[in-house]
Amino acid sequence: MTIHNMMEDVVKYCLKDWLTAGGNGHELDEKMQADVMAIALNNLPPKYVSSAKGEMFVQTQLRSQVETDVYRELSRAIEKVTQNKRESVLQEEAPK
Repeated sequence: MTIHNMMEDVVKYCLKDWLTAGGNGHELDEKMQADVMAIALNNLPPKYVSSAKGEMFVQTQLRSQVETDVYRELSRAIEKVTQNKRESVLQEEAPK
């Protein structure tokens, strides 16, 4: 097994859950979702594993312990990404 940051899996799961539940950000395309994940991950501590046993432990323990933090960071990241999108659209529409 290679080294893997389990926080990526948790963030991906939570973002999918957020979007499925109809949270703000439902208009995010694939690129914007990747931006949201990158921003959120940069503000969360990594949780690396190097074995299947470690991965199983982290899957059961980590999700319940950090979901609140992950959702908070996703909310902030979605706001940042959607705000930047609105600003860039407005700049594109502005007369030159």
